[in-house]
Amino acid sequence: MEIENFKSQYQSAGSTKVSKDLLLKMLSVNRHPILKRIRMQLLIESIAWILFLAFYYDFFDGHLKPVLWNLALVFSAGLILVHNLLGYQVTNNPIHGSNLVNSLEIYLQKLKNYAFVSISSRVLAISIMCGFFLSGLENLAPRHFMGIVVFAIIITIQAVILRRVWSKRIQTISSKYQQLITTSDEI
Repeated sequence: MEIENFKSQYQSAGSTKVSKDLLLKMLSVNRHPILKRIRMQLLIESIAWILFLAFYYDFFDGHLKPVLWNLALVFSAGLILVHNLLGYQVTNNPIHGSNLVNSLEIYLQKLKNYAFVSISSRVLAISIMCGFFLSGLENLAPRHFMGIVVFAIIITIQAVILRRVWSKRIQTISSKYQQLITTSDEI
């Protein structure tokens, strides 16, 4: 399709008047309902993890566990909070390039990086929590080994599921990016 043909089709498509305020509302990423849900989820999870950190010392006998495991548990909860904040930051401002193709390319790379951070931080955090809860045991009974195996299976399943979810998301964005490149090459 030649550029002149494209321009004439655009001009003949009809003109609907859209106010500047409506355009600004449409372009405002912060008002998007999905971002509102992400903010709400971030707030709820943050409060839950902060409450967990406030009470774990008494409820889960943190004072009986080694200091290193206490620090590791605080680190894992902080890791999850940072993971959530990074996720919000990635989705909050998807436009970074000078044009749509460049912006989508940058967003795709950010999404790939965030997917790696997401999967590894969750696996690490759950592994640390498992280690924390098992750290107070002096003698490991066969049931404890069975618990470790169950935790390892759960962690593996979670990692595989998260990998599939992120692969699907990245593939969707990548296919849109490829379509956009193909379309821009035809013009």
